[in-house]
Amino acid sequence: MPTLEHLLDHSDLALLFECVSGSHAYGTATAESDLDLRGIFAVPAADYMNLQAPGNQVSDLRNDIVFYSLRRVIELLSTANPNVLELLYMPEDCIRWRTDAFDQLLRSRDEFISQQCVQTHIGYALSQIKKARGQNKWINQPKGEQPPAKEDYCHVIPAQGLLPPDAAPCRPVPLNRLGWNLDHFHASRLEHARDGYRLYRYGEDARGVFRDGMLACESIPLEHEASHFAGLLFYNESAWKQALADHQNYWTWRRERNEGRWRQQESGELDYDAKNIMHTVRLLLSGESILQHGRPLIRFEGEQRELLLSIRKGRYSYNELIDMTEAIVARCADKAALSHLRPAADVSMAERLLSDITTCWETTRP
Repeated sequence: MPTLEHLLDHSDLALLFECVSGSHAYGTATAESDLDLRGIFAVPAADYMNLQAPGNQVSDLRNDIVFYSLRRVIELLSTANPNVLELLYMPEDCIRWRTDAFDQLLRSRDEFISQQCVQTHIGYALSQIKKARGQNKWINQPKGEQPPAKEDYCHVIPAQGLLPPDAAPCRPVPLNRLGWNLDHFHASRLEHARDGYRLYRYGEDARGVFRDGMLACESIPLEHEASHFAGLLFYNESAWKQALADHQNYWTWRRERNEGRWRQQESGELDYDAKNIMHTVRLLLSGESILQHGRPLIRFEGEQRELLLSIRKGRYSYNELIDMTEAIVARCADKAALSHLRPAADVSMAERLLSDITTCWETTRP
């Protein structure tokens, strides 16, 4: 992805719009809130004829600053993306830069309002409810700094355990319980058994079972089959890969999270992510506004603002919040049944608008 510096330095690019977004736009900012910037840039139409097409967006590492290409903006507007739709309805005090080309898009913003916008607001909000409680697992079940080892997902049936005299046969034992070091073994594939291998003990002369991040199979000499055979190895690679992905996701979350946001959960005061739930309710209220007033709600004031801030402060139980969100969804369903909004945006209209705005920008740029 191109960098912000590349955006600003590239002579063919132009910034059409920039605004302060997020909690500062919604009216829910606290002293610990980050400053989020969003914007739209344009590139010449001819650039899309190159083998390497222009990027759709640029951002900083934390995504506090994100700029979308004009083409990407109109593409997302045509699919009723809530985050992009709100850029066209930002309060005036949040707008830092705008051009005539952006104003042309602004004049057509109501063309993108549809029943689909309501559904995307609701759908995205409900997905956030699951995420809000899902991340609670990361609070209560932290993961160590070391990633999961492949050996943790290995089980062995030792040779003497295949037909033991006084116990049930073929019981796999966790590798770590045996205390075996796989660096002292070779492995060969076990026929007709997925993830199954034969183990052969070679001691200090071994090349090891795992090499270069993979399980390496060897060709075992016939004369070693009996003398070096140690048992059967079963390596659950898929479980290791899932554990590794979970570990990476956890530590990405740890690095990028806003520490102030998680104090209530870490102290045990809450069993959900209060900020995520706040934005869930915000999205639902914004979707309801589309049905009532034909436009999303960006700046919250009065009772609605107080409601969002009280959610952010953790003044409701998780079950109370679920009841609250279900009530808003039900109201939206009732209003949608009576709504005269178009089902979805007209894609051909969006394509014409992209062409017109690009032509307008290209003919007026220095």
